[in-house]
Amino acid sequence: MKKVMGIVMVLMMVVGLMVPVFASAESVSGHASMYVYCANGRRLNLREAPLPNAKLITRLDNGSKVSILEDSGYGWAMVSCNGKEGFVKTEFLRSKKPTVVASSSNFKPFSAKVYSPNGKKCNMRVRADVKADRIAQLEGYTSIEVIGQVGNWYKIRWANATGYMMKKFVRS
Repeated sequence: MKKVMGIVMVLMMVVGLMVPVFASAESVSGHASMYVYCANGRRLNLREAPLPNAKLITRLDNGSKVSILEDSGYGWAMVSCNGKEGFVKTEFLRSKKPTVVASSSNFKPFSAKVYSPNGKKCNMRVRADVKADRIAQLEGYTSIEVIGQVGNWYKIRWANATGYMMKKFVRS
């Protein structure tokens, strides 16, 4: 009886480890097309092979529609976009088109400065979220360009970097 229970436990562990592998494969399976989603404001690399250091073909903008040619496994898919074929990480693909912040026709970019009411540095983040990774900490009165908005956050550009800062820390 102990041997049977041991075998059952081992099988349950193996199946438990395989679920994430099958789940990631299913995310692209069954989709003829999907959309690029890069929450950090950057573009997605389209590569010649399903490897992070493979030669770069081009970069795909957030919201670009891609045709799924095949699920290459291990978190990569072969896609076609704008007449080019290559490989992308599946974690950056979604079935629904994401909203593209900077393309809002009502938003007019403007120059501004960082406002620090307590003299501390203000965080520039990869997403409009206080828990998102920090790109930089900017001193008060640092010049920035505001290029979009998401709720209580501005999408900003500073020193060739694009990120997000809470509106309360920005003054025009």
